[in-house]
Amino acid sequence: MKKEIKAQELPDPEIEDLDLEMDSIPDAQADDDDTDNDASDNEDRSPSDTDTDNDNESDDIEDVDMDSVPPSEEKAAGSGRQPHIQLGLHLILLAVILFIGGFSVYRLVKWNQGTKLEKIDPNEDTSEFDIETNDMIIPMDSSRLEGHEDDGVTTILCLGNNPFADDRSGDGLASLIAGKTNSTVYDCSFPDSSAACRYAIYNPEYTKDHFNLYYVVESLRSGDLTAINSIAGDEPDPRYQEAVDVMKTVDMSKVDILIIMYDSTDYNNGTPSDNPDNSYDVTAFTGGLRTSLKNIQETWPYIRIFVMSPTYAQYMDEDGNLHNGTTTDLGNGTLNHYLLKEIDASMDCGVSFIDNYFGTINEDNYKEYMRDYMHVNQAGREKLADRIAAIINATTGTANATEEASSGE
Repeated sequence: MKKEIKAQELPDPEIEDLDLEMDSIPDAQADDDDTDNDASDNEDRSPSDTDTDNDNESDDIEDVDMDSVPPSEEKAAGSGRQPHIQLGLHLILLAVILFIGGFSVYRLVKWNQGTKLEKIDPNEDTSEFDIETNDMIIPMDSSRLEGHEDDGVTTILCLGNNPFADDRSGDGLASLIAGKTNSTVYDCSFPDSSAACRYAIYNPEYTKDHFNLYYVVESLRSGDLTAINSIAGDEPDPRYQEAVDVMKTVDMSKVDILIIMYDSTDYNNGTPSDNPDNSYDVTAFTGGLRTSLKNIQETWPYIRIFVMSPTYAQYMDEDGNLHNGTTTDLGNGTLNHYLLKEIDASMDCGVSFIDNYFGTINEDNYKEYMRDYMHVNQAGREKLADRIAAIINATTGTANATEEASSGE
C-alpha cells in the first residue's frame, strides 16, 4: 500500500517529458508518440495505473490552448482545400460576366455615336454624278423607210407647248436643237396647250381644243388649216398665229424626226392620266398621246418619233402655295405617275422616250433651270437641247454636234 501511494504522488518521468514536448511537435506526431507510449505503458501497468494515465491525459487535453492553434492548420485539418476551389470558380465566373457586360455597353455606346461624316460643301458641283433615267431609245425599223426618198437633209418637226413656244427666237429650244444637230427644225408648238383634249367630240364653245395635240396632228394629216388658222387669229397671244404660220410651210414628206414635248400642264389641269377602259380616250393624257402617235405612224411611217417627258414641276394652288409634283396627287396621280403612264404609251406605240423628269431637270437642280414652278428658263432650254441633240446625233450619225451633246452630258 505504501508503494502505491508513492506512485500516485510522484509523477511518472515519462509522462512529464511527454507533456513538455507537446508544444514543440506537430499534432499528428504527438498523437503517434502518445499512442506508442500508451501501448507500451498499458502492457506494464496495472489497471489502476491505466486509470491514472487516463486522468492525466484528460488534464493535458484541457490544458491545451485552442487559440494558440494557427487558423490555417485548423481549417486544413477540418475541411481540406475544397472551399478555396469553389471561391476561385465564383470569382472567375464573376469576372467573365463583368467583362461581357462591359464590352456590350462599350459597343452600344459606340454604335449610338455613329460614324462621323465629313463636312459637306454646299457649293460642291454634283452634276457629274450619274442619274438613272427611264430613257428608252428604239431603233428605227428599216421596213418603215421603204419607198421613202431621203433628200440628205435632216428635218425635224417639233410639237408641244411652252418648252418650245415660250421662245421662238434664235435662243429658243427649236433653234438650239437645229444648231446642235445641223438640222432644219420647224416649231409648231402652241402655248398652254396639252396632250389631252377637253372634249372627246369637238365643242365649238371651246375652240382652244384645236391647239391640243390630237387636233394639231389631224390638221397636218388633212392639210386643211382653215379652222385652226381662224381660231389662232382670234387669240390675243401672237404665238398661236406664229405656230399656224409655221405649219403652213411644213412639207411632211421631208420630215425625218418628230419631237413631242409637253410640260406638266395636263397634270396641273387635273386631266386624267389615262382611261383604263379606253386607252385611246383623247380626253386623257396618255389617250391623246397614244391616239396621235398611232395616227402619225399610219400616215407617215418613215418619221422617227421621240417623246420627251415633262421636267420636274410643282403645283400652285388657288392661294399661291406651291406643292411638290412628285408627291402631290391632284386626284389622278402624282406628276411621277403621269411620267410612268407616258412611258407606257410610248412603248405601246414603239417610239423612243426621253426622260427629262429625272435625267434633265429634276428636283435637285430645278431652281437653276426653271423660271417658275413649271416653265423652264434659258438655261433650261439649253439643257433640254443638249439632251435631245446628244441622242439624235448618236442615232443618226450627225457629225457637227457640240461637244456637250456628243458626250451625252
